[in-house]
Amino acid sequence: MRIVFTFLCCLLGSQAIAQSQTSDADLLSAEQRDARLREQQELEARASDLEAQQQTTRELLEQQEQYLDALRAQIQSMKASDNASAPANPAGTQP
Repeated sequence: MRIVFTFLCCLLGSQAIAQSQTSDADLLSAEQRDARLREQQELEARASDLEAQQQTTRELLEQQEQYLDALRAQIQSMKASDNASAPANPAGTQP
């Protein structure tokens, strides 16, 4: 009877150890899966932030181009105004 009891205890103990190892493996797998999921979410958030930053940069560049175009037009207008108001120089004289 003692031998049967010892055998049953060993059998139950080995099953508990096997379940514990399986449980540890499952926990490790779940932890790795969660870590990958968090990393993927972080990468998606960073990509979204970069897209927003890129759009802002495009808008700023467009505004800068509009500003430069306005300055160019103003300079051309000033040059045209200066040329129109400048007195005509007689031939052979320097201003």
